[in-house]
Amino acid sequence: MSIFLIPVMNGILPRPGGGRALGGFLAGAAEQALPAEMGEQVFVCPFIPVSGSLYRIGVLAKIVDMRRQLIEMPGNDPISFLTIVLEGNTHARWDAMRAAQGAVMVDGLERMDFRQRRGEYPVVSGAGWIPQGGFTEFRSLDDIPVTLYGHDVEDNSAVSMTANLRGLVGMEAAHTVEHAMLRSLRTYGLCSARTLQEAMRDETQELTWSVEKSMQYALPEILGNTQAGACGNPMTNMAHFYMFQEMTEQSRGERNWQDAWNQARRTVMSRLTSDLGLTTEPGVRALQGLKKGMRHDDSPLSMDLCKRILARFPLEPWR
Repeated sequence: MSIFLIPVMNGILPRPGGGRALGGFLAGAAEQALPAEMGEQVFVCPFIPVSGSLYRIGVLAKIVDMRRQLIEMPGNDPISFLTIVLEGNTHARWDAMRAAQGAVMVDGLERMDFRQRRGEYPVVSGAGWIPQGGFTEFRSLDDIPVTLYGHDVEDNSAVSMTANLRGLVGMEAAHTVEHAMLRSLRTYGLCSARTLQEAMRDETQELTWSVEKSMQYALPEILGNTQAGACGNPMTNMAHFYMFQEMTEQSRGERNWQDAWNQARRTVMSRLTSDLGLTTEPGVRALQGLKKGMRHDDSPLSMDLCKRILARFPLEPWR
């Protein structure tokens, strides 16, 4: 059976089991080619901007509402816009896709019950909620809770999930897991062992880059910024505090704003390297800043360990 595919650009998927999500796109020629009507099933999956591809796992959903409307544009012709309300049924994986009359169809859909397959294939689902952030509590080696939080797509209520990673990884690796899971959920609408491995690699590479470039060009404001968001850690927290102190001090002088800003940047980076005991040697300083300053571990985790980590988390934040 062929089913119409709707690519998702913002990572929002309807929750399987009856959750609803509102989506929309510019109609135009696509409106005439839409091979689906009210009550019919469609397949929704994330579009991955970095690779320009569609993720194979998404949600099989039913169209429960469809409305066409015109958006008035001053000085231009009205734009036709199509809004669709989808009700999630189940996770599924597409096997093949093809073009048909201007639309994309998928064939060979395999339904995936992640709850039943949890023993062999543990995952965390991002369908039905929008991950916003997380935090790792550094209590002791026997107590390392990792929390992810966000809000429900339907009613905007706060949701969260927590897992204790004691006995699996150290504190620094747990912090990296937190960031990687958020990155994976936002990108794929799902976090599996494979996407967790990939996200950990990409996250630590971007964090390392931020350390190197911040030291090279005296730019404390880029410390800890990655695709997953801003990382809260001792090094970035100190940078923000020092920057506030230095700008307050510089504002009392007679320098112009740009000179004062640049001087504050240089002073902040000098204070950071001194207070954290970091080297200024290129290459070495980035890795040292990642581990010692940001409390992250760039060591790759095995597929088996990633599965054990994900098994500690619930499938979704409502249960």
